[in-house]
Amino acid sequence: AMASLLLSPVANLCRRTATTRSANCCYAARRRFLLQQHVQQRRNFGPAICNLTHSKKLEKIISTQQIQQRRQQNRWLSSVLQESDSDSDDNEGNNTANNSDNSQYASHPCFSRLRSLRNVGVFAHVDAGKTTVTERMLALSGIVRNAGSVDDGDTVTDYLPAERERGITIQSAAVGFGWVLPTRNKEDTASERSVEINLIDTPGHVDFSVEVNRSVTVLDGAVLVVDAVAGVQAQTETVWRAIRNTDKAKSSSSNAETSGSTTSTSSAHGSHQHEPLPAMMYINKMDRDGADFRHAMQTVIKKLKGSNPVPVQLPLYRVENDGQNHGSSGTNDSTTSLGADIVAGTLDQSPPHGEFIGLIDIVHMRALIYPPGAEYLSIEDAIPTVVHLSSLEDKDCQPLESALDARRDLITSLADVDETMEDLYLHAMECEDDENDCPILSNISTSQIQSSLRRMTLSKSIMPTMCGAALRGIGVEPVLDGVAEFLPCPLDRLPPQLSLCADSNHSRQQKQKQQQEEQTQSAVTLGHPLHPSTLAYVFKVVHMKGRGGSGDGRVAFARVYSGTLKARDTVRVISPSGLAMNEDGGKNKKQKHPTERVGGMLELSGGQFDNLPEGKCMSGDVCALVGLKGVVTGDTLLLTSASTDALPGDQTNGKKKKSKSGKNNDDHWKQYMEGVHLAGLTSPKPVLTLRIEANSSSEQSRLSVALALLAVEDPSLVVKETPTNTLISGLGELHMEIVLDRLRREFGLEVRTGKPAVAYRETVLFDGDEGVETDGFVEYDRTVGGVQLQGAVRLRLSPLSTSESSCIPPEDPLVTLSPETRAFFNMDPLASSDEIEHKYPPALKALLSGARGSLKRGRLGPYPLANLTCHILEVDSEMTTSPDTMPGAMRAAAANAITTLLETLKNDGRLVVLEPKMTVEVSVPTGRVGDVLSDLTTRRGTVDDVATGDDNTHAKSMVHAEVPLIEILGYANSLRSLTGGEGAFSAEYKGHAQQ
Repeated sequence: AMASLLLSPVANLCRRTATTRSANCCYAARRRFLLQQHVQQRRNFGPAICNLTHSKKLEKIISTQQIQQRRQQNRWLSSVLQESDSDSDDNEGNNTANNSDNSQYASHPCFSRLRSLRNVGVFAHVDAGKTTVTERMLALSGIVRNAGSVDDGDTVTDYLPAERERGITIQSAAVGFGWVLPTRNKEDTASERSVEINLIDTPGHVDFSVEVNRSVTVLDGAVLVVDAVAGVQAQTETVWRAIRNTDKAKSSSSNAETSGSTTSTSSAHGSHQHEPLPAMMYINKMDRDGADFRHAMQTVIKKLKGSNPVPVQLPLYRVENDGQNHGSSGTNDSTTSLGADIVAGTLDQSPPHGEFIGLIDIVHMRALIYPPGAEYLSIEDAIPTVVHLSSLEDKDCQPLESALDARRDLITSLADVDETMEDLYLHAMECEDDENDCPILSNISTSQIQSSLRRMTLSKSIMPTMCGAALRGIGVEPVLDGVAEFLPCPLDRLPPQLSLCADSNHSRQQKQKQQQEEQTQSAVTLGHPLHPSTLAYVFKVVHMKGRGGSGDGRVAFARVYSGTLKARDTVRVISPSGLAMNEDGGKNKKQKHPTERVGGMLELSGGQFDNLPEGKCMSGDVCALVGLKGVVTGDTLLLTSASTDALPGDQTNGKKKKSKSGKNNDDHWKQYMEGVHLAGLTSPKPVLTLRIEANSSSEQSRLSVALALLAVEDPSLVVKETPTNTLISGLGELHMEIVLDRLRREFGLEVRTGKPAVAYRETVLFDGDEGVETDGFVEYDRTVGGVQLQGAVRLRLSPLSTSESSCIPPEDPLVTLSPETRAFFNMDPLASSDEIEHKYPPALKALLSGARGSLKRGRLGPYPLANLTCHILEVDSEMTTSPDTMPGAMRAAAANAITTLLETLKNDGRLVVLEPKMTVEVSVPTGRVGDVLSDLTTRRGTVDDVATGDDNTHAKSMVHAEVPLIEILGYANSLRSLTGGEGAFSAEYKGHAQQ
């Protein structure tokens, strides 16, 4: 009755509006009014309307469910959880509807396989529990008998000795397994739908962020693990930016595209233009003291932009309640009641003080209660007790009320981003119910919620959020279900962005634009999983003695985007670094790409590599290739000939085929044979340098070979060798320690090390956006070796970016040319950077070379300049008739002009040194916070925030600060001394700031 009273003005409003507005305007006004009406209803009458007290009403909201035990592929699991939902009759149809965009390819022989394939990565901050989650997944799927432990050093994915000793992930590891989902077909008989999951466990430490960067390039979805105690941490934000491809640091090539006068070329390993990944979140460690589901959600909303987390589960706790029963006993039989000592956590209240025992699935309205000590039980004995909320005898119990409120909030959150759910929501609000049922819950089914969750997850509008405790085995099965139900298959993703090797910069941009339009129209282009021509991308290279088939045991991890790659196939290796070298060399010839033969294929299983049984890797899959001697990270692999198979939708066979779009497929073959490549990988710039020496001259050659191999495996490791010393540069202190440890373990080399040196930079203090210019022309006129060199240059230095932050990552300087300078060299005013390098005289390239070389060394020290643009305004020379000496004169004149201007800025105090700053999070006992704050102050640190824990003895507080990198070298030992061994810290590079 109350609902009818609230909705009665709606009809009147619609009738009045229809007489004065069109149908579209009427519908829009009606929707707005209904939303406003519902907000008022929830505010004033929500509890009265939605508090259900009769079993008949409850049955209208929640269909009867019987949870069956999920049967996995291991032989020792005898019983499985089963589910029969009256709404799940349409599950198979819904899954097809979710992939309706790919329905035209349903007859393709690979369609079924691709639809059941998931390429997923696990990402998190260090020590958030990624590897523990992965191990539990492997145990549940039957890959291992019992889940490994990070503390015991027996995990599958952490197989390096250094990883097992330190208890951290250093290298990303891939493993494949199957997972079975129960479904109901239209004949109402039980069936199973299996999915194949390729899982990559990535490092969480900032020093190994390159592993995260190259993993996201080949994945289709992500599982983000968040610590329930700490919430979002520093590296969580970093991996989130990588998942959504929103890294702050931009490559210089992006600036080149925005300005026609920019002459800098892109890095050899450009940023890989991957599509942002759909993600789901698992809030781990809910069993720890201080765990707070609500706090973790708040930190995600605040710090992870664009995440929009939507909880699909609530945590369950057992609290002390003397004299009452203790609920389920941990058996595997469904119960009809929850004990009075079991309560659910909510998003609007602090967590209850009790033991975390399970969760509530608010989509299927069921409670999963895990047996005590599940971490010590076998998989068979750790199966949770399933309680159907529809069969509870007490309809007023707190878990049921919380689940109904959470389900209503879930539907409302989906309606905010999903038009289909919004229409269902508004239609449900119009329904009148004489029994005072909540119309939202009674008219929107479970299958409709599942479909909406999948659609919005694939569109990256929401992030489904679950909770659990992986170490105790709580809540990992629903995560695997979520991977299968919510995350995309290869058919749900756009083909990768390709570049043509033989085209100029202008035509390449046109081709990329054309490819993007075709991808938007769901065309089967090269790189689409159903395209017959083979395209693979190498995202990781390792060396294994006795494997690999090549002299150094090189094994290449590759994602096959389209076609099929087989053992003994001959492939063309197209490297972005080779293309960049060819452009810099000024050769405008068709490049011949090296060819190599695939010696064999290995199956991915953490640190165990077995031969792939069939010896082939099909589209959408990830595999390890042996026998490729020259491949590096970022290379593209193509076969030596294009496939002649018909594309999906083609009506004829042969070389003159036409697709539905009417375009001749000969264009695809021509592009394939000329060569296409994916963008390479951008590695973070090193911030720490270490000088190393071999113990003897005989070991120096071995050291050079070992470092060359490590640099191939790790693109973030930079090695510089001179006749007197060897310098290695990396991303942090731990990174350097791991490199030295690998030299000792794998190559038997003991080396001497010097004191670490951080990577300083220099820059100019500008007044806003205003630059500084030379005082007219700066003339250079000297005679060197009897040859006169004369030239004059006028230039201006200006800020490269307009960031308001005082701490940003350094970017290499850009050199641009003014129209007057272009006219001096008779250049086309719209000439691109490639054309400048290839078509114009050596004097112009010498001018650019001199400017760039002079910017690599500042005046305050041997530090390169950063974050500025050098704009060459005018050039003059009397030696235009001397083509032999003109390049030398231009190079010297440009270098002299920059040096003169920098010396003037130095004298004016406007030239400063930039040093790397780190964002530091210190976990410290509450009683030692003062000592830690004092120590950070002496290290020139700036404390941003202190989150104080409870007053009990074992409570921890979190200190957030910014500290120069040079000041926290060796900080771990100092922190242990200050906190009696109870403190821990993590540091993430934030940027360079003024010293």
